[in-house]
Amino acid sequence: MRALTLPVLLAVAAAGCADQTASEDDLVEVDDSKADDYYSNVSAEFEVRGTVKLKMSDADYADAAKRKDLVNRRLTAVGLYLTAYVTDKFRGIDINNDGEISESEVFFRNEEYGGFHAMVRNHTAEQGTVKKVGAGIYEVSFELDLAGPKNMTQLLPRSGTSTPFKFELKMPEDATVDPTNVPRGTIRNWKPETHTGPIEAHALALVRLPTPKNAYPQYAEFVKDGVFDITHVFGHDYNTPRSDLREAEEMFHHLKNRGFRTPVASFGDLKADSGPFTLDFKAGSKSVKMEVRLFHADMFLSSTPKIQHDLTVKELVTRDVFFYNGHAGPYYGLYIDAAKAASVTYTELATAAFTEKQQLVVAQGCQTYSQYADMLYAHPKKDESNLDVITTVNYSYGAGTIGLFDALTNVEQGRHNPQDAYAIVEQLNAEWINEAREVYYGITGITANPAVHPYAALDKIGTSCSQASDCGDAAANLCIKKRVNATGKVCAAKAVANKCPTGTFYKQISSGSTIVAAGCVK
Repeated sequence: MRALTLPVLLAVAAAGCADQTASEDDLVEVDDSKADDYYSNVSAEFEVRGTVKLKMSDADYADAAKRKDLVNRRLTAVGLYLTAYVTDKFRGIDINNDGEISESEVFFRNEEYGGFHAMVRNHTAEQGTVKKVGAGIYEVSFELDLAGPKNMTQLLPRSGTSTPFKFELKMPEDATVDPTNVPRGTIRNWKPETHTGPIEAHALALVRLPTPKNAYPQYAEFVKDGVFDITHVFGHDYNTPRSDLREAEEMFHHLKNRGFRTPVASFGDLKADSGPFTLDFKAGSKSVKMEVRLFHADMFLSSTPKIQHDLTVKELVTRDVFFYNGHAGPYYGLYIDAAKAASVTYTELATAAFTEKQQLVVAQGCQTYSQYADMLYAHPKKDESNLDVITTVNYSYGAGTIGLFDALTNVEQGRHNPQDAYAIVEQLNAEWINEAREVYYGITGITANPAVHPYAALDKIGTSCSQASDCGDAAANLCIKKRVNATGKVCAAKAVANKCPTGTFYKQISSGSTIVAAGCVK
């Protein structure tokens, strides 16, 4: 198992269950405009609602840009102090493997404060009303998203008995934070008991958000050009021994064992310009080439940080699937070299040269739920309609990448066997579920994705057939009787949720008394 990948900012630790739902008295209507685009089988996304006071002059209020900036700083502080409260904590980690946690290896000095296996999605803060309540004092209503155990309302101390569920957040009085210059260490270690200044307290509501329907990653779009290209970037590991090199080598041998053509004979020969590993396969009836590229920090020791940085960004914006496997955290980016000279900052994610092509990004690092998806979605050409993002709320141990890669690229007898989003996330979480409940993977962006099998022949739905292959790819289509006593059969397209094309209907498919599949029928 990989040495623990700690966030450079806010890390997480232990204990609790995550398999219970909120009680009925905490069920509250959610506005139709609110996104319900996060799925995890072991965690849930919640909406935090509340109000805070903001000191602001009448002149500042009248200036729209200034007002927006002041509100943003105030809500940034709320999100950060809320994360400091709900995130799990631990003392530190033995980075140099000398058997002790030295002063420089301490990550938290407030281990006993809060700790509910949760994480705030920093850039989801939505300002509501801003109203004047006194001389130079305004009240700002807000909403922001938080992910954590499904039984979050049973873990947080309840404030009052009203519905919806409320809990108390404490933070320094009138705290504001510049989102471009976050004092990460100070806030990470904050707790009310040791704060020497005045403290403000807020009763915040917590409402669970709906779960999106199952769907497939955009495989059909990935293979449309005849190439399914995937990149793995293994970020630099500062621990001893270095897990990034071990994991990159494991992936090298795994690809070789799966039958990929290797660009070089050995892992030691692999360079940044070696080119891809390749494998030919069928995606439905289409011939496709899979290309997989591997990068790690030591490939760039003889080049400049700019070359490593620019190549990483190029891979991010051009590939169908991009894996980042490395250290991460709130208000952080991609840590890819020891000196941090080649790092890709979190703000760059919103300005890189993306196009509107369909993509999947796997942010395999600690607490990437915090803002990695949102910074990508902040790009003018990226949103939930053309980008899915897999993130983690708590720890990431790095391991699990090979299993996730195999789920996305499963080829059986030369044919791609696509896995749906639910199955992918559930498999990823299953590898790490334990009593500590310290790993929560989820996916964002699948609401706009198709629920119909990516290689199904939609034009054949309802046409006569005698076997599934008459309908196209037998793995993607079904040949069914419309009724038990029907004499003929018709084609149906396999589907994982009730999101069928117009003119078709979602139906469960049985064999005898057993439900064996579901599909879109006419």
